[in-house]
Amino acid sequence: MADLSLSGLASGFDWKPVVDQLTNLERAPQRRLRNEQATLNQRKDAISTLVGEIENLKSKAEALTKADFFTGAGTAASTNDKYATASATTSTPIGSYTFVFNQLATAAIRKGTTNAGGAVDTSAAFSSSGSAGFAVSVTTGAFTINGKQITVDANTKLGTDGSTDADTIIYKINNSGAGVTATYDSATDKITLTSGSNITLGASSDTSNFLQAARLSNAQGGSSTIVSSTGIGGVNLGSAIETVNFSTALTQTSGSFKINGVSISYSATDTIGQILQKISDSAARVTAGYDSANDQFTLTNKTTGDIGIALEDETGNFLAATRLSTGSTTAGLNAKFTVNGGAELESLSNTVTEVGHGITGLSVTALKKSESSGADSSVTISVGKDNSAIKKGLTDFVDQYNKVQSVIDTQTASSTDSEGKVTAGILAADPTVVEVASKLRAKMVGDVSALSGTIKRLESIGFKSDGNSNKISLSDSAALDKALGESRSDIKTMFSDTTDGIGTRVKSYLETVSGVDGSLVAHRDTYAKRSTQIDTQIAEMEKQVQSYRQRMIAGFLAMEKAQSQINQQMQFLAQRFK
Repeated sequence: MADLSLSGLASGFDWKPVVDQLTNLERAPQRRLRNEQATLNQRKDAISTLVGEIENLKSKAEALTKADFFTGAGTAASTNDKYATASATTSTPIGSYTFVFNQLATAAIRKGTTNAGGAVDTSAAFSSSGSAGFAVSVTTGAFTINGKQITVDANTKLGTDGSTDADTIIYKINNSGAGVTATYDSATDKITLTSGSNITLGASSDTSNFLQAARLSNAQGGSSTIVSSTGIGGVNLGSAIETVNFSTALTQTSGSFKINGVSISYSATDTIGQILQKISDSAARVTAGYDSANDQFTLTNKTTGDIGIALEDETGNFLAATRLSTGSTTAGLNAKFTVNGGAELESLSNTVTEVGHGITGLSVTALKKSESSGADSSVTISVGKDNSAIKKGLTDFVDQYNKVQSVIDTQTASSTDSEGKVTAGILAADPTVVEVASKLRAKMVGDVSALSGTIKRLESIGFKSDGNSNKISLSDSAALDKALGESRSDIKTMFSDTTDGIGTRVKSYLETVSGVDGSLVAHRDTYAKRSTQIDTQIAEMEKQVQSYRQRMIAGFLAMEKAQSQINQQMQFLAQRFK
């Protein structure tokens, strides 16, 4: 038998479109519900947007009720920034403070005895380990004397007076044709160049630094004799400690020492530069250095004031070899100052805080010692309050209030197109939302009962309410600045009074609107609940539609079956009566 589910196969009547059309007609109530649901969801979303903006306003209102909001950041202005600068905190008392700095604080410095390095090794190649004892490593290349180039290679060494070794600098200079005689004095560790005329050292084409390493430079006005400015031997900071040219030999190439009670260790492969860096980076709170001109190690306290520097070799004799242990310490000085003509005070640091002068939150940094007389004999620090943060907080609060009102205006306003058709806002007929706008405005613009003077409402500090809307604007910024400068306590009361302050009452009212049990939240939840109910209702209606559709299909299939049987009978009769 043919497939009777095909529409009109036996009857010739295509009934399937009829079933579809009748089914669609049955869904008409569902479409009405979907339209209703779309409106409900739009209203729910609109209220959610409004609740979000209200929460932002509530947060800003709450900030105005905090005790420290109206404190204001402290400002400190110096009459002479070349002599002293200052900073203040919110707790620094407003006023003027005159400082006279009679003495600046300095850091203690430990200087080792000079000539920490030994004399150069005249027989060692410059390229050897330890750089032949030179304080500055000699590089290969060429240097110039009186226009004659002298080469330095890997085998070159200093040599001694009258040397005939062609690899020595003494020989090379003396036989260069420059007309100069070079000698080396081991007692002074210096090189001397002599000639019958003025000597000219160096050329732009020089590639070796020998003249610099030998501390030889042209004499002003010219000279026929040039001597090294200082001894050329010394400590090479880039050399490993096991090869360093100390005048006092190391007893061992690894060990440890203490500075200000902090232990610092070293090994044979550490360079002098690395050990100095270890010292500077340690908790000893000193900066280590090396003065190559005087061949002298130094330690400088990182903290100013009359604080000493304690030294101790633990294992090995590093401090003795560097001659720090036999050096001398120049004590640091404390800063000495007076405030408002009072007794002289002292501070370890040039930055004087309340610990030193007793003024809460005030920090003054002395840059120069006060002069004995004249305008620079003292510095006056004027402490005030920075109201910019308070002003911004107030204007941000009002701006957010206006934003809430703008959202309400947009959602409740009606518009008319060019053809005169009026379109109502999604919440135009919602009395709950309209009520929020009017009540919120009343909380903002009303008098504060805790105030009785001229400052008791927003309009008295430069804000103005728009008569045509619920908006508020800052119409007189100067009036707000003046009020903050002269009547800060009244403004604080205006916003933060625990009973009737603007911040307090706005926050309290908004809790009833957008809180867990707030009117707008309940309103939004009602829309959401009704939308969910519509989904359930439509699902039940669709079940009925599908049942109706199946009944129609069953009826048409029965018709097709009956028609098929009739067609078969007609064919049979036609065959019988041929």
